[in-house]
Amino acid sequence: MNEGLNKVQIVALGKATEDAVLKEAGKDVKAGSYPVDFQVRVSGEIKKGEDYSQEIVAKADPWLLLAAALSKLNGVTVDALVREALTADEALIEGLKVKAADAIQAVKGPTQTRCNGKITTNLQITQVAIAA
Repeated sequence: MNEGLNKVQIVALGKATEDAVLKEAGKDVKAGSYPVDFQVRVSGEIKKGEDYSQEIVAKADPWLLLAAALSKLNGVTVDALVREALTADEALIEGLKVKAADAIQAVKGPTQTRCNGKITTNLQITQVAIAA
């Protein structure tokens, strides 16, 4: 698929179009199959920073925490809990969300992680040729 392209050229292709522009264009394409055959000239510069270490906060899976909590309850209690959640008022729900967020924060911990250097670009698409 990427015949003849080196790693830098592949990165340049991926970075040449801003994510927001790509997302917006994707919305405008209707369902279907489209033949594509064109050439594009991408020029500019790519910079890659040095690798670095950073504290990354461990992600706590809220569904795993919920499953563990529910496993401690019997079926009748789980059913009652579900019924109460479906009929609870908004103020109670907001208070429970705050408590849940605090509990999840308590089980998360930062981990020193080696990260790849950031890639910044200054690229322009300067020529487009459509196949005849």
